[in-house]
Amino acid sequence: MPELVQTFKAIQKTESEKRKFLASIQGIDLNDEKEKEGPSFEDVRVKALGINANANDVVSLQGQIAAESGFGIGMGLGYAKE
Repeated sequence: MPELVQTFKAIQKTESEKRKFLASIQGIDLNDEKEKEGPSFEDVRVKALGINANANDVVSLQGQIAAESGFGIGMGLGYAKE
């Protein structure tokens, strides 16, 4: 089984190199395309909900996004009066 996995990985790498070569012949640099990625889906979603912060900023999470991230009310971030 490990031999089969390694064979598939080698085939995938070979095909990837072929695609890169054919793209470079046409003047397309596939490595630059990876660097030009835009904002993540979560960043766009947070911005659409009117929250002006990064999706990774725990302090600014509100509403449904906070609940999905595990930071909503009653989800462990409370305080107790002793």
